[in-house]
Amino acid sequence: MNREVSSPHREVRRIAREGEGVRMVQRPLAAAHGALGWDFPEAGLEASGRSLGVWRRRGDGVREDVVLVEGPTEGGQIVSLDELASQWRTGAAVFAPWVPSLLFQRPSFGVDAWEVAPAIRLLPLRTPTLPPATHTNAFLVGDGPCVLVEPAPSDASEQAVLRRWLEGARAEGLEIVALVPTHHHRDHIGALGLGEALGLPIWAHRETASRIDAPVQRCLDAGDTLELGSIRLEVLHTPGHAPGHLCFFEPGSRTALVGDMVAGVGTILVEPGDGDMRRYLDSLRELRGLGARKLLPAHGGVIADPPACLDRYLAHRAMREQRVLGALTSAGATLDELLPHVYDDVPRALWPLAAASLRAHLDKLVAEGRALLDGARWRAPDR
Repeated sequence: MNREVSSPHREVRRIAREGEGVRMVQRPLAAAHGALGWDFPEAGLEASGRSLGVWRRRGDGVREDVVLVEGPTEGGQIVSLDELASQWRTGAAVFAPWVPSLLFQRPSFGVDAWEVAPAIRLLPLRTPTLPPATHTNAFLVGDGPCVLVEPAPSDASEQAVLRRWLEGARAEGLEIVALVPTHHHRDHIGALGLGEALGLPIWAHRETASRIDAPVQRCLDAGDTLELGSIRLEVLHTPGHAPGHLCFFEPGSRTALVGDMVAGVGTILVEPGDGDMRRYLDSLRELRGLGARKLLPAHGGVIADPPACLDRYLAHRAMREQRVLGALTSAGATLDELLPHVYDDVPRALWPLAAASLRAHLDKLVAEGRALLDGARWRAPDR
């Protein structure tokens, strides 16, 4: 978030604490990609005549301005701060980025990051990722010991923002204990050099450790737990997009940090060699069984309906697989010949990426005995 005018923190807190609560309205939040969350109403701006602040979020989530106002509003309701805080702690509500710092007096550590759940802060940072995404989300997790999940940016100016964030957290008394990339792709590891500069170790899966040019001091795997003050992160090994891909689940607010398993903007590429479609689908099903209340992807905003999102990803892959099977014949076809039949609903400009996804589907079908590879041609199995 970039603050456009003077800080509204003190005035909003006064309004909230002098009455029984704060007037808010429940509505879809663009920042939460369709989730229902609490937001300050904007309808009373002209009636009250006072604008308390205009904010913009960084990254690939919200682009519109948000105006905080004092005075009568159309709609909305008075909600007690205790009720709002309870909903936030348990993951029952998703708030706009600036609500926790305004109402619950949460520190920002010198950078306007979004505290999406207690002690889980999100900061989008520009990276060389695949379009339409332009940023990778870094997460500072913990309220005593902390880890930085996704030390992502390679750009010097973005690394400077990240460094200010970490130094601000240290100034508030937090202890940064490690940098934790979810996997080895370049838009997730660009700032690993900060580990040496700031004296921070790197923790990652052993498959990630074998693919990066930096020493990993601790190898994480499924079943590990990271104790981070009042919260803990449960480690999940979720291969498929990458061999060493990790996700993290915080059971208190039922929040899952999911890296590149799903995205809030764009889609997920499963690339042959690096990825494995069968393992990716198994990992999606594992995430589906968590019972998470929100997903925090590496790209885009909060995903506040995890079952719907994960079901959509699984259904899309099942649909694409059926199209691949329908395109196979006994005579066989090359990858280039299959592509227009399987991806005729995708713009031709994206066909190079689609070809990688097609190959991942074909490799899965060959491994399952539902397709055969003869030289450079894939065909249906003999009946």
